[in-house]
Amino acid sequence: MRPDGLYPRLLDIATRRAIEPIVGAPYLSIAAWLRDFSNWPPDQRANWQHERLEEVLAHAARHVPFYRDLAGGSRISLRSLPIVDKARIRSDSRAFRSEQTLPSVPKRTGGTTGDPWAYELDLQAWAHVYAAGIEFWERVGYRYGERIAVLGTPPSLISGANGWKGRLRRAVERRVYPSAGIETHHEASLAHARAASEARAVLWYGYASMLAGMADAVAAEGLSLPGPRAIVTTSEPLLSEWHRRIEAAFGVPVYDQYGCNDGGVLAQTCREGRFHVAENVSLLEVVEGDTPCSPGVEGELVVTNLHARVLPFLRYRVGDRAVLGEGTCPCGQSGATLERVAGRTGDRLRLPDGTELSLPGLTTAFWEAPHVCRWQLVQPELGRIRVRLELADGFDDAEAARLEAALRKRCGDAVAIELVADEPFERAPAGKLQVLISRVDA
Repeated sequence: MRPDGLYPRLLDIATRRAIEPIVGAPYLSIAAWLRDFSNWPPDQRANWQHERLEEVLAHAARHVPFYRDLAGGSRISLRSLPIVDKARIRSDSRAFRSEQTLPSVPKRTGGTTGDPWAYELDLQAWAHVYAAGIEFWERVGYRYGERIAVLGTPPSLISGANGWKGRLRRAVERRVYPSAGIETHHEASLAHARAASEARAVLWYGYASMLAGMADAVAAEGLSLPGPRAIVTTSEPLLSEWHRRIEAAFGVPVYDQYGCNDGGVLAQTCREGRFHVAENVSLLEVVEGDTPCSPGVEGELVVTNLHARVLPFLRYRVGDRAVLGEGTCPCGQSGATLERVAGRTGDRLRLPDGTELSLPGLTTAFWEAPHVCRWQLVQPELGRIRVRLELADGFDDAEAARLEAALRKRCGDAVAIELVADEPFERAPAGKLQVLISRVDA
């Protein structure tokens, strides 16, 4: 057996016998179970979810003040519960926290909204979402214990930076951080690409904008660098043009992963482009207000965590907009899917006539501008849009005119559109590229 194939096998044994008991969560055992779970008949998976849901609801009705008051001594059903969000929970955190002491881990949101939140998550809930991440990576060719290159994560957010248990996992899982920083200019992107290639990782996992910058730098230099088996982007919308350029530059399939720490959502695209939901973690709804949206209709994403008891996430509005997939995915894999994730609820342009445009509806305008490497839409006020551009050689007045016309077709003549190529891009506190920024009050 090759040495690089021996380590994953030994790590599998060591993790189950030693590391899982130390951590207190059977995450790798759950990941192995998920290989079977994902192939269960839909009715069998639904029954398993229902049992987990009933356990969480019963706990909330007995031990969580907010839900105990709603229950009034009776059984509660999921559909009878109000939709809550981060602001509602934080306004009275004691009412939403279980009165029982349960094994948990401290968690923190990434701060994309500028309002990071520290909270506690049950160890079992953490184990299920962590296991789902491992199983998703296995679907694209990764084997637990093989080297992963993490790209675009700011040093302050490196997984395992705090806590000896996290550092232990990071070391034994062979996660490498080949290039610190999140810069995407040509020189930095080229350095990121070289460092990632030299890491000899089987999987690259990182910010979509950073990987797109790496792809552009490699293409511009005419390089052919040894790459991974697959690339998984995360944390930012993977624009279709970025997807194409990353695959072309590195010659491997690219997948997109969507996750939300609070609430517990994890989903990853297949080769058909749909997001397959980790059904062992949570139940998803898409609503507009309190009204359920049909598959194919965009609305707000609401999640119910199937394991969280310390702080139950029951019908929790995560702040993102999405579209439920309809029917079985063309890839053949059964289970719940999202046709697309449209971005944060606030990531929408408001037009003078009251119309709102979400990110997917605007992205297609940039198909008219092949020399635009990266872009950011900023709406400083109603009726005006600044379009920040990072350009490749070859962008000319004709291409600028086509881009402006495509944007005007979507936004209407009442909106002033200004293309600028000399302004820095804004990023969220966690370092993510904000593709769409509206400063117009809702």
